[in-house]
Amino acid sequence: MSDGVEELSSGALRILHGARSLPPVEAAEALRPFLETMHKAHSTSKLADASTNAVTELARSLRENHAASNDLWEEAIEATLSFVNEQS
Repeated sequence: MSDGVEELSSGALRILHGARSLPPVEAAEALRPFLETMHKAHSTSKLADASTNAVTELARSLRENHAASNDLWEEAIEATLSFVNEQS
């Protein structure tokens, strides 16, 4: 995986940890660069796919419902943490 994706996934993890204090639409927008890159990367990593799917669902909920459950936050954080650890 490229350094750009690694840097973005680490950044996404930082955003996920701090995004709960942001308004929902701003949190979803902050995650957009990570999601756009991940969708273009066509990864074969199951952890990358899990992270992308979890963050996509979180961002969707934030945009559409203006909120997200604790479970969605936790799933996105855990999946992205696993993906970041895989890259290390």
